[in-house]
Amino acid sequence: MNKRQLTILGVLQWIFYPVGALMLLACLADFFGGYRYWTEQVWGFFKTAEDPFAIIVILFFYVVLVALVWQFLLIEFSRKRQRRKLGTPLIELYPPRFATRFILPFLALFFAVGLNAVVFVPGATDLDSAALGLDALLYLLFFYLVAHFLLVAFTLRAVRQLPFFVATDLGFIYEPGDVSPGLIKWSDISEGAEAPLLTSGAANIGGPRTAPTIVVSLKDPDSVFVAYNPILRGLNKVATRVVKYQSGGIGDIILAAEDFGQHYDDVRTLIRKKLGARWRSQLPD
Repeated sequence: MNKRQLTILGVLQWIFYPVGALMLLACLADFFGGYRYWTEQVWGFFKTAEDPFAIIVILFFYVVLVALVWQFLLIEFSRKRQRRKLGTPLIELYPPRFATRFILPFLALFFAVGLNAVVFVPGATDLDSAALGLDALLYLLFFYLVAHFLLVAFTLRAVRQLPFFVATDLGFIYEPGDVSPGLIKWSDISEGAEAPLLTSGAANIGGPRTAPTIVVSLKDPDSVFVAYNPILRGLNKVATRVVKYQSGGIGDIILAAEDFGQHYDDVRTLIRKKLGARWRSQLPD
């Protein structure tokens, strides 16, 4: 990890460690009998009062959900037009067939059916949705919407089995989560490099780690990300600043190695060849 990444982790530690310490103290106070002040007075208060912090957090996630659904619909209406503009593929990669066609749609269906039972079938679970407070109700509605959105998205992906990465002599489209600004022309890229970025993936168990990625900067990012809806553009700018802080200023587009698996070297080789002198073998300080 470089110094910038250690700085990010240091800031996060000041947030999560105190919260973890308070939770541990609360558990210890409850475990060692006799002293129940935390449970009866403090925690009991939060169970009966609305939690403003929880409401703020979930409203932020609502903003993210609206941005993603909005962009999903935009892509659905423009997907054929994008494909026509690509040309002959040099590399064309598809998501894992079994997971895409069976596992993900089934999990989304299970998730959606369970939440519908909670909401519409009284007595199906111990949870009474009618008795929930505002914060808990917002969380329930959020996951209800997410479940049905994922069911639609995963079902369409399973039926059509479209590639998540296509590269031609003109440029490439990269949409691992069905969200993409569209075609990125090689001529629109100012520089590219390989950078180890902090990851929150499954390989992150045991502590923060970095994972290899391909980062590219654009000559005119605004003209490329105009394809995003206004909310997603704002979220993308924040995420891009975090990436560029880690990589030393490169990273309008990020291609994660874990998405490409065994094809990662082929993708990196192709991008490096197409960029030529614009590829940096060493990241700037």
